[in-house]
Amino acid sequence: MIVRLTVLLFLNFVAPRYGFPDFPFYNVSLTWEERVDDLVSRLTIPEMVGQMSRGTNGTDPIQRLGIKPYEWWTECLRGDIGGGGTGFPEAIGLAASFSEEVIFNVARATGIEVRAHNTVFSKDGSYTVGRGLSCLSPVINIARDPRWGRNEETYGEDPYVSGVLASAFVQGLQGDHPRYLLTSAGCKHFDGWAGPQYLDFDAQITMRDWRTTFLPAFRACVKAGTYNIMCSYNSINGIPSCANKELLTDILRDEWGFKGYVISDADAVSNVVTKFHYRNNSVDAAAACVNAGCNIELGLSFLLNVYQSIGQAVSEGKLQESKVREMMKPMWYTRMKLGEFDPPEMNPYKQLNLSVVQSQEHRQLAIKTAMKTFVLLKNENNFLPLKFGTQFQKIAIVGPLANNSKVQTGNYSPPVDPRYATTPLINLSRLGNSVQYNPGCIGSTRCQTYDHEGLKQAVNGVDFVIVCLGLGNDIEKEGLDRNTIELPVNQSQILQDAVNNSPANTPVLLIMFNAGPVDITWADSNPRVVAILEAFYPSQATGEALFNVITMSGPDSVPAGRLPCTWPASDQQIPPIANYSMEGRTYRYINYDPLYPYGYGLSYTSFTYTNLQFSQSILAGNDVEGSVDVYNNGQISADEVIQVYINWQNSPVPTPKLQLVDFKRQYIIAQNKIRVKFRVKGESMAVWMEDNSGWMVYPGQYGVFVGGQQPNQYKITNSNVLSGMFEVTETRFLGKY
Repeated sequence: MIVRLTVLLFLNFVAPRYGFPDFPFYNVSLTWEERVDDLVSRLTIPEMVGQMSRGTNGTDPIQRLGIKPYEWWTECLRGDIGGGGTGFPEAIGLAASFSEEVIFNVARATGIEVRAHNTVFSKDGSYTVGRGLSCLSPVINIARDPRWGRNEETYGEDPYVSGVLASAFVQGLQGDHPRYLLTSAGCKHFDGWAGPQYLDFDAQITMRDWRTTFLPAFRACVKAGTYNIMCSYNSINGIPSCANKELLTDILRDEWGFKGYVISDADAVSNVVTKFHYRNNSVDAAAACVNAGCNIELGLSFLLNVYQSIGQAVSEGKLQESKVREMMKPMWYTRMKLGEFDPPEMNPYKQLNLSVVQSQEHRQLAIKTAMKTFVLLKNENNFLPLKFGTQFQKIAIVGPLANNSKVQTGNYSPPVDPRYATTPLINLSRLGNSVQYNPGCIGSTRCQTYDHEGLKQAVNGVDFVIVCLGLGNDIEKEGLDRNTIELPVNQSQILQDAVNNSPANTPVLLIMFNAGPVDITWADSNPRVVAILEAFYPSQATGEALFNVITMSGPDSVPAGRLPCTWPASDQQIPPIANYSMEGRTYRYINYDPLYPYGYGLSYTSFTYTNLQFSQSILAGNDVEGSVDVYNNGQISADEVIQVYINWQNSPVPTPKLQLVDFKRQYIIAQNKIRVKFRVKGESMAVWMEDNSGWMVYPGQYGVFVGGQQPNQYKITNSNVLSGMFEVTETRFLGKY
């Protein structure tokens, strides 16, 4: 009622001030659907082409209707890239937090800064890439291969976790106003885009792997209310994603009920002709992609803009005009929900100004978030945390990531703002009375040239060595897969020289900056390397966040990140990257002991799980509800990540070896315990049927495992795992979802 009265007030007293044209689609008292229908009914075919073919650098204005250009391409992965703003940790690091709250807060802050910048851009008449409100984020492809260059943009290898975190990101990015969107979210890349990154790559995926590994996170994204989905570069079993009706209509819209729009990846529609030769000309390609369910072509150039041929496809009878009009509706609905056609005073998001960009609140959030992403991989004899006030006489900080604010940021980030960027060298220098620094590598992180003598001098006679190694976007990023998980050869030599040329009793701390796992077996097994901290790409807050965690300074300074990807020990454990079978990939299907398992991460304290209780028998399709006591054994209050897994004891069809079904990050006071509730959803027990007809929950025995890590791991953490069995009775078909 309050919202309705507000709308009427603005309609009668405010709207006339803005001189909006007198068309029903500007009438705020009508429903969104009525307004969209009115607008679309007024468009000519050339006007519709000017919208659907211009996903890049602004759509065509429609002056007779008072409609301005609109930009569909804005990146919001972990900060406002187009406008520049607060730089938050890379997505793979956010996933390591195992926290919906962390993801939501980063998305919310990003959305606020994007909106503030857009208000300025719109007033200036600027409608180019990165200046709109439609975000092409989050990336929820499965990190199935550690060598894939885009692992850094994902939420890791588990489809359930990816879906949960994607939902939190969508909700944070889109806001909670009852009428307006803060920004619109867009999940990508749909689907099967997980390396190798050839633009004409055909992913051969079995229906079981497609349904159980690649699709679930996207379904979760749709359920969370995302407004757009991006179709990917690759083809799936011979059909390009952006021309794949089974994917974009049968599954996305008919099965899942998606009401938003589909936008292509950059040039993915033109690739239907030029790369895949799936169609021979732009007219046939336009018809194929629109009929399949792709609303907008996003292109890098206009050398071949396929959707400019939509009009000809209609005139030749290859595409129905009614289909084109229907495809227009979710695009205009999104723009209306963003407030484009309402008086600006009605929309509180339009009141945001540039004071929110790099605000004190957002900079503190960047620090807090980075601290929550770090994963402690090794900590011999509890070397960390360094006691409060610890200061060595002489320390060495070495390695190519020790003082490189750009490399520590990763890809798809706001430009580095030197006013707020901190590095290991800047902040960790406080640990020594004197500091000796040498990057080791000359040039890029590929480290093809190595300052061997300078490195030896830097570590000579010191009391503490900090080695900062990693990859960066010279080695892994979009378009740049790796051939191996080995560190660049001279980076490995930097670590070995730091150990061998420093005094024999000097502790060495290794800090890693990478997304895809690397072979650090030497460091893991060497007693001189007393601690290893995985930092991913923490962005602007790197140095300050590292100092806080290493010295346990302030709230949230106890590491509780967990690995979002299995960390193989060597290349020999990894199947070929072009092989899309999930056999031998991810914790769900591997047949080897990795260097570090999925969900692994140490703490400065230890936890004990007791008193596991859960439903012992349920009807198929129902949830299992349970609870467990988690006790913090130590003297340090800290977060713990509670992980709940199941397995299928006697399924009639193939299943994962293990499946994470619930997780919670909980703060537990030292020497205290909490009771944690968990739930195994009925659909988590479902398996894809052999005849591909849908999901079925079969009767039988199911194992359940609750603890701070996976069960039965070769390398264990500071906690235990409890296990039990429950029984499912009867059978229940859940359909396709």
